Amino acid sequence: MSHTVTAIFRTADVADLVRRKLAEVGVPERHIHVAGGIDRHDDVDTLHLPDEDTASYKQAVREGNYVVSAEVEDAQVDAAAEIMRHPEESVDIDAYEADYRASPDYAATTGIAAGDVRGEQSIPLAEERLNIGKRVHERGSAHVRTYVQEIPVEERVRLREERLSIERRPLDQTLTGADAEALFQERDIDVSTQSEEAVVSKEAVMTEEVVVGKEVTERDEVVRDTLRKTEVEIDRDRT
Repeated sequence: MSHTVTAIFRTADVADLVRRKLAEVGVPERHIHVAGGIDRHDDVDTLHLPDEDTASYKQAVREGNYVVSAEVEDAQVDAAAEIMRHPEESVDIDAYEADYRASPDYAATTGIAAGDVRGEQSIPLAEERLNIGKRVHERGSAHVRTYVQEIPVEERVRLREERLSIERRPLDQTLTGADAEALFQERDIDVSTQSEEAVVSKEAVMTEEVVVGKEVTERDEVVRDTLRKTEVEIDRDRT
């Protein structure tokens, strides 16, 4: 189902910016119409607006404003409405229309005025329109704290240890000459022993990570309310 979204802007630049932004959200160019310029108020007739609104939009164009109208689908209504109301140069159409309908220009344009010599009276009819917005409220929160925990550990390690061993072995070997003479030289011999001991060091290793984030889901909600609308009944004198 298509809807018509219309707004008034004070400058051509802002109106063109709105047109481009509407196209960016998927509204076809052929469904976006811009009417503007002091001498182009009749272009408003091509926008196929409700008859009761056309006079107000024409007057806005006469005063140098620009009207942007777009035919959008259901899924594009919220995005299009947000684009229409966002620029600072937009005009509050409800306030503008109220001021214009109370002005002599409106009476001159429509031919309706209080106390008209033809005895005509204007009876305004009104209806309420539903505007749905959004607000964000807090649903919950999570506090994440890290702390250090000391855990006793135990590891088994094998260590090597040397001990001095002295053993006398009987020999019966005859040496002569220089070899025999060498046996009778004095000598000092140093023998050292070694042993291993455990050396403990620590290293930091990342073993896991905790990621704190938010998951976003969307849901559809049906909003129900009642709107008021003014109706008129006409009783004709049959006599």
